[in-house]
Amino acid sequence: MTQQASCTVTDPATARTLRQHHAFLGLFVQPQSPSELAPRLGMAANLVHHHARRLADCGLLFQQRRGGGRVYFQLTAREFRVPSWLLPPEDPQGNGTADLRELSEGFLGAYSRSWATLHAGEEDVYGFGDATHPAPRMTPPDAPSPEGHPAHLDRLTVHLTPERYRRLARALSALLEEAQAEGHSEGGAPCTLAVLTFHAGDKPGRSLSRSTNSFLGADQ
Repeated sequence: MTQQASCTVTDPATARTLRQHHAFLGLFVQPQSPSELAPRLGMAANLVHHHARRLADCGLLFQQRRGGGRVYFQLTAREFRVPSWLLPPEDPQGNGTADLRELSEGFLGAYSRSWATLHAGEEDVYGFGDATHPAPRMTPPDAPSPEGHPAHLDRLTVHLTPERYRRLARALSALLEEAQAEGHSEGGAPCTLAVLTFHAGDKPGRSLSRSTNSFLGADQ
């Protein structure tokens, strides 16, 4: 068997597996041995082999060859095409819902780690004082989180024409295209950068608003 240029997925279970394991599958564009990938992934070789075998069983990978006591797997195709009707957005394991849940869970986990790192050893103090000795104000720390990859969220709601909306959304996505073209940083860690833009509704009087939940710090 040889790798195909393109393949159409017609089974919902396979389409879900493709979406859920997209990053792992991307490691097998060229023939790869699970035992060689295991150190990079920080996983046991038998566990990586188990995942690769499962993906081969559903047709997304194939056993390309054996050699030197190792099994090499490769992507069945360089491109997988999934009809839009196969996984509608409301499918909890499908497209939009699953993507947003994955992003939400990932960000909340990163936010918790950044919060814990920044506030380690601190405590909240609720003082009430009196007219003579007023309670001190509680102010957030100015120092950035010492975490290497702190969580960062920046949100803006503003009235836009359709033309300006599309221009700004494309400009944001262009930053991701630039990062993709630059590729991995040597010795870097996996990070998710996401762009989310949407129509906020037609409620009258919606004001321009900006909010951030970031641990980057002003100097980062």
